[in-house]
Amino acid sequence: MINLGEWGMIAGSITAIVSLILLVIKPITASFSKITETLSKVSRNLDLLTKDLEASKSDRITIHEELKKHDERLDTHAEKLVEHTQQIKTLFRETSRQK
Repeated sequence: MINLGEWGMIAGSITAIVSLILLVIKPITASFSKITETLSKVSRNLDLLTKDLEASKSDRITIHEELKKHDERLDTHAEKLVEHTQQIKTLFRETSRQK
């Protein structure tokens, strides 16, 4: 038969195990679940940011294509300006020769 001291020792061991579970392990698992929830939210936000970056990338590509067109037009106008300047110089030379 188990005496009172052995019963106390068993009860103390069970109490120590339950206390360990309640005081140490439960808060740790609660923290892990909060961390997991936070990480899933961060992952979702990263996915949204990635989509936004992809959209802005296509916008930048479109803008760069438009800038190329504008540069080509400016180059064309610069060439025409040089031609017109040459024509004006030629006209002034001809008019000064005729006088």
